[in-house]
Amino acid sequence: MTDRNKRVTLKDIALKAGTSANTVSLALRDSPLVRPSTKARIYQTAREMGYVHNVLAGAMRSGQSHTVALIFGDVSNPIFAQRIRSLSRLLQEKGYQTLILNTDEDPAAETAAIRTAISYQVDGVILCPCQKNGDSLALLTQHRVPCVLLGREFPDAPFDTVTWDDREGARLAAAHLLAQGCRRPVFLSGPAFISSAALRREGYEAVMHENGLSPLTIYADVASGGAEACLEALDGYDALFAFSDLMALEAASTLLSRGIRIPQDVAVCGFDDIGSLFRMPFSLTSIACDRALEAERTVAQLLNRIQHPDAAPRLERLPVHLIARGSTRRDFKQEEVSHE
Repeated sequence: MTDRNKRVTLKDIALKAGTSANTVSLALRDSPLVRPSTKARIYQTAREMGYVHNVLAGAMRSGQSHTVALIFGDVSNPIFAQRIRSLSRLLQEKGYQTLILNTDEDPAAETAAIRTAISYQVDGVILCPCQKNGDSLALLTQHRVPCVLLGREFPDAPFDTVTWDDREGARLAAAHLLAQGCRRPVFLSGPAFISSAALRREGYEAVMHENGLSPLTIYADVASGGAEACLEALDGYDALFAFSDLMALEAASTLLSRGIRIPQDVAVCGFDDIGSLFRMPFSLTSIACDRALEAERTVAQLLNRIQHPDAAPRLERLPVHLIARGSTRRDFKQEEVSHE
């Protein structure tokens, strides 16, 4: 009987299966040098003995850990949680396990997370950077870790990047609000140092200027409570375009608590289309993107980077579309406005 407190080794399996440790090692790596009948016996013995593969030891021998680190600013945020789930599933299909690390949008925590990923000898990193500075990215370059930035851009960084077309998404949102008769839509933005916030502002302001209107952008902390605080200083607006659905829903909740009707008094539009996950007395108009495509392109870029480490970095902006719902339309009838 195997001692439950003792780590099962290849030698232990070999002794019980009546073969050599080298043959066990080859069999567990599915080598064609081992006969199928011998493999089956070794697999069965390993299962019975509770053998668990030592990933780090394997990585040291082969130079590959078959592990990818997913590093995000807030894993409790539904948009990040959905991305992690889609990426993990797709990576597993490609033969990779995932190491999930949270940074709380803090540069020091991001640096620590990257150091952890490097210490685990991951084959690659998918990172949504906090963007307060680029110091942590230097570690990835120094250690030549294949990396794809997801959702946010560092124009001068030598990394592959997959994002939504943020500027075009904001254009669609602003144009939609104007088409509903709004003339004083406000952009409730995330912090200016976040690339997606800056690009969305550009798109919103461009449409406002094109229609002879004065844009108004106010900045809120992405964390809960930022939208509510910003609304205290506003007056006379007839629409809100928010940096994210979370911000839009927080703002809408504040408006409703003040007796302001949505959309009759103020229309509300979000960005990232996660509003359906929450219970509200209205459905939220939002900018959406094909999430399956996002995961596919991100993983494809990472695998290509692993195979071709010296290839030129690529920036890929994915097409977006607006889904019009009850928060911006009195005569609610779902429609989609696409940008291909």
